[in-house]
Amino acid sequence: MFELNTLLVPVDFSPISRGVFDQALQLARGDDAAVILQHVIDPSLAEFVGGLGLGSRETVLQAMRARAERELDDLKNPTAAGVEVQTIISEGVPFLEILRKAEDFQVDAILMGKFGTRGKIEKLLFGTTAERVIRGTMRAVIVLPVEA
Repeated sequence: MFELNTLLVPVDFSPISRGVFDQALQLARGDDAAVILQHVIDPSLAEFVGGLGLGSRETVLQAMRARAERELDDLKNPTAAGVEVQTIISEGVPFLEILRKAEDFQVDAILMGKFGTRGKIEKLLFGTTAERVIRGTMRAVIVLPVEA
């Protein structure tokens, strides 16, 4: 049996990803137990919003980053004793950024929810970020069926 000492938890701030974070705090074990919360800003979304005339790409990215910082701070505050919580905001294709950070930090496992902020029907037809992460890594990936 391997120890789940360092866990990477990608969050999109949906109730599902918050639930996964809560469970990660329960699963992290060891003297240096750590949960790394990662939020990925998808620049294609900023380009889409910018294309609608709702602000420049850079303005939208800045707003997305500011929101992510606030949300991560809120998540990080009520943490379990004995588990260090680190936060990361990265920009890029979500599954690629998750894979990159999992390698950078040599995590023991990646914990994800089955569905995030997009609809279940869309995910069933086109695949999920979790599926892409599973296919792209040799690390343990734990996909939790958390209900929203």
